Amino acid sequence: MKKILQACILLLTLAPIVTSAQSYPDKPVRLINPYPAGGPADQIGRELAAGLSKSLGQSFVVEAKPGGSGAIGTSFVAKSAPNGYTLLIASGGPNTAVPVFSVTPPYDGIKEFAPILKIIDVPNMLVIAPHIQANNLKEFIALAKTKTLTYGSSGTAGPTHITGEIFQLEANVKMTHVPYKGAAPVVNDMLGGHVDATFLNLSAMLPYIQSGKLRALGVASPVRSKALPDVPTFTEQGIKNVSGSWYGLLAPAGTPESIIQTLYTESVKYFNQPEVRARIEASGSQLTLLDPKQFLAAMTEEKRELTELNKILNIRLE
Repeated sequence: MKKILQACILLLTLAPIVTSAQSYPDKPVRLINPYPAGGPADQIGRELAAGLSKSLGQSFVVEAKPGGSGAIGTSFVAKSAPNGYTLLIASGGPNTAVPVFSVTPPYDGIKEFAPILKIIDVPNMLVIAPHIQANNLKEFIALAKTKTLTYGSSGTAGPTHITGEIFQLEANVKMTHVPYKGAAPVVNDMLGGHVDATFLNLSAMLPYIQSGKLRALGVASPVRSKALPDVPTFTEQGIKNVSGSWYGLLAPAGTPESIIQTLYTESVKYFNQPEVRARIEASGSQLTLLDPKQFLAAMTEEKRELTELNKILNIRLE
């Protein structure tokens, strides 16, 4: 009788969790963007929020919590209740690079999260401000050998910072890194002539390149982007190993599997619509749509590679 009573108590304890998972979502869901509004994470987050709001019948709202190279917003989600109502618009900087490069890691970007899906890959690219007198990558490298140029990134230890450091190694130049809290302020300072260059990703830079306000000299992808077919790849110009950025969706560790599966299934269904896929790819992004296991494997491998790379770069976040 005692064992039966204990079992009943356990079932009653678990009942609210099970019911909550089965009726998910029954209230608005927050998608935390760890960068300022207006950047690539915000853009893909709003695209995802629109799709999930429609398919699941509840509001999915993007909320920016920038700072600390994305660590502030990422840490906030890591410490949130694992109930599916606070999710993270994830990227390589906060989730794989910050924990590797930090003297005292603020969180484990893999173990403290439940992967839902990797959404897109976006190539990073070298873009220069109007005041820089270089018509191609060869001329830019020659200029960088005669004077110390500056390059802005969306945050220390983020993908654009790492891309800039790898570029310097490959091109044998030395530039001054200027970290910002996201892509938008980098672009503003480039337009104002305060920063010489950046290695932001294509989706963030595309409107400024197409309008002629900024100039692209190289793109970090195996082949030229369909969005900018006239911009040669770094490999074509003799620069190797320059990487890109990615964005995905994570939940706090311990989130019920049924919720993870619901979010994955509905997200994939939305992004696989021809008109949505066309819109995403027109922005210079490549839909990836890795499932939770594939996403976990990709993040784990990236963290391993960054650990090895930092033996050369020696980036240290205090």
